[in-house]
Parts: sequence; structure tokens; C-alpha cells
Amino acid sequence: MDLVAQPRAGAGFGIGGKVATTAFAFDGSDKPLHLSGAQKAAVIVQMILHAGGAIPLSVMSEATQVHLARVYASMGPINKATVASVLAEFAEHLDAHGLSFPVDTSAALDALEGNLSDSLLARMRQIHSPTLPKNTWEMIAEIPPEELAKRITTESPRVAAIIMSKLPPAASTNVMDLLDIETANAVTFAISETGAVQSETVDIVAQTILQSGDAGTESGAFTAKPVARAASLLNAAGATQRDAVLDALDTLDAVFAAQVRKAIFTFADILTRLQPTDVPALIRVLPGDELNAALKAGSEEHGDVVDFILENLSKRMADAIREELGEISQLTGKAAEAAMGKLTAAIRQLEESGDITLIAIEDDA
Repeated sequence: MDLVAQPRAGAGFGIGGKVATTAFAFDGSDKPLHLSGAQKAAVIVQMILHAGGAIPLSVMSEATQVHLARVYASMGPINKATVASVLAEFAEHLDAHGLSFPVDTSAALDALEGNLSDSLLARMRQIHSPTLPKNTWEMIAEIPPEELAKRITTESPRVAAIIMSKLPPAASTNVMDLLDIETANAVTFAISETGAVQSETVDIVAQTILQSGDAGTESGAFTAKPVARAASLLNAAGATQRDAVLDALDTLDAVFAAQVRKAIFTFADILTRLQPTDVPALIRVLPGDELNAALKAGSEEHGDVVDFILENLSKRMADAIREELGEISQLTGKAAEAAMGKLTAAIRQLEESGDITLIAIEDDA
């Protein structure tokens, strides 16, 4: 019997024996109907069941199963053009998947068994087999649904399917309501690929979410943000190298380059960013010979910076330093850059410790 062509009445059985109002009425039209993502999923389920296939829907959360069952029960008759459209879209989705890899480290290690040494496999499995509290997913469910939904959109469909399947019903329903149709479809399709997922894999997914603090927080190997890391690296570089790197960065990513330029602190920046009252603090963190070397190195190209520092020290100390500067040789090249770098590093150290506050750079209008 062709279920697609068979009209039904205007109502069907809902969940719990209740009568469900059907979404569609058979009108003889040969134009594809517009279906939601859940309705398309119901069509796929009906076609597979009608062909004698089986779908492990039990791997989904109860809330998702209830939602799908309600949509399934309320569909009503649809024409062949609609079925063909849904199947074509589903086939296109499947065809787009060229090659699948293991969803996580645990599955990857299983796939590589026999190709890695037994001792290495044992160590890696020990690292990637976390022990988690029994109420892990209840803890994850306490994360705001908006944050969980944001997390799911950044994960692969298979990982997202694991998360949605393990969340308590109420939480998974709240998250599902926030997903766009495309993401919800991808996650629903991916649930069929999670039937063989082992508990260790689920634990790793849970641990990743918990360690991230919340779903909207990036978690990585670095505590500092990229701009801060790049600026710190270039602070330690010589002026010539720093300018060359920034010029090259301008051509690759002008926005990032501008942010890095703003975060960099060089010897020339002392004049505009160091508070006059904070200059004496340099004496506490920088030995006298290093301070003198830095001032001597900067005296030729950055005489205004040297004058600024000396003018904001006591007259007695400033006079003593000027006398000492007259007795040491001029530094050039890398030696000069290294000497000035020690002074800027000392200022950064004072800022990080909270002893001084640098003057912020105003954004361009």
C-alpha cells in the first residue's frame, strides 16, 4: 500500500492516546509542501519504517523522542512531490559527507590500535579516560540553555548529538528550541551515528564542557588572548624586526595588526603612556647600570623620552645619572635595542603587578 498517496482524516492519535490535529490535508496538489526540520525528520522516519527498516531512536533524549513522536503523529497526508523533495535533500546531505573520522580521542585511539605502540596507547587511554561524578549531566544542565545552544553550534554534529542525547529531558527541550533549523537537522541526523558510542567517549565530551567553565568560554592551551601574546612577542623583538612583522601582518589581517600595534609598548611609548609620577618606580625594579644603559641607548633617537624620565626623578638623582651617562659608551644595534627592551619590560612588570597604571590609548574616531 502506498502510504504517501493514502489520505487520512483530519486528526490522528497523539501522545498518550490524545487526538492530534494534523498539519496537512490531502488536496490532490502535486507541489512540494513546505516542511519544518522536525517534519522532514518525521518523513524520513516514516519512509524507513515503511520499508521495514529500524531506527535506534532510543539513543535520543526523552524530550527529543517526545517532540519527534508528536510531530510524527500530527503530520497527516502529504503528496509524492513533498516526499521526493525531502528524500532528495536527505540524499544530498548524506552525499556531502565524503569521509568520516572518529568523533573523539577515545574512538581515534581504537582506530589506531595496532599502528601505535601498546605502551603509548595505554598512556593516552589513561589520560583520556576521566572519572566524572555521577551527576555530571545534571551539572551541565545547569548551564544556561543559551550558552549550551551556542556550544552546540560550534561542535561537530556527532558531538552535538551526544550532548543533546545526554542532557536531561527538560534541558534538551530548552536547548532544541534555541537551535536554528539547519543545526537541529544536522544534530538529528547525527544521532543515528551515535549508537555505538562508548561511555568513555561520553565522559570526555562532558569533561570538555565542564572544563570550559561554560559553553560560551573558549578553552585552549593559552591563557592570554592572541593579541596579547603577539604584542608580548613583538615587545621583545628589535624595532626593525617588529616593524617588518607588523607590515607583513597588515597585508594579512589589518584589523588584527591594528589591535597588536595598540597593545605593543615600546621605548617611544614611554613619553605618552607613562605617568610622570610613576617614573621613580623604575628605580625599584631596574638596576642602575641597566637603567643607565637603556637611557644611553635611547638618547640618540629618543632624546625626548630620556629627558622625560630624568625630569621626573629627583634633581639630585637625575644629575647623578646624567654624569654617569657621560662616562659610558654609546650603544648601537641589537645591544641598544636589548637595553631599551629591559626598561620597557620593567614598566610592563610594574603594570602587571598593579604598582602603576599606563595611560590608555584612545581609539581613533
